[in-house]
Amino acid sequence: MSVRHWEDIEIGSRFELGSYTFTEEEIIRFGRKYDPQPFHINPQAASRSFYGGLIASGWHTVAIFMKLAVASHASRGASEARSGVSPGFEDLRWLRPVRPGMTLIYSSEVIEKRALASRPEWGLVLTRVEARDADGTLVMSFIGKGFVGRKREGER
Repeated sequence: MSVRHWEDIEIGSRFELGSYTFTEEEIIRFGRKYDPQPFHINPQAASRSFYGGLIASGWHTVAIFMKLAVASHASRGASEARSGVSPGFEDLRWLRPVRPGMTLIYSSEVIEKRALASRPEWGLVLTRVEARDADGTLVMSFIGKGFVGRKREGER
């Protein structure tokens, strides 16, 4: 079935978005630019920190999700749903530190859909986003929200 509209999206649909390996160089570069805390930018200072070593910024792990989600959406082609802007996310959790050399596997699953009375041309889709390490341990999660175009009155 082609997914073009909010009505076509099924709760429980799951997407494997891909994997990403974090390198020390990237962790430091991202940290210096966006989150310059010592445990993200300085291996020596990080070794004396609460974490006992260099770790990726949590925002880095979320930014990688966005990179993989956009690539996954594009690879599924033009038959995918018309997406609008995101009104945000909920319940962001960073559950384990991400260290140099770690590979995270990202996925999303549709968990809820809401019709919007205030904007009948759009529906809201909620997805559970997860990043797991190679052992399957949950490292990062959040609930994402996105507007998706609805069928017009004559298409329903």
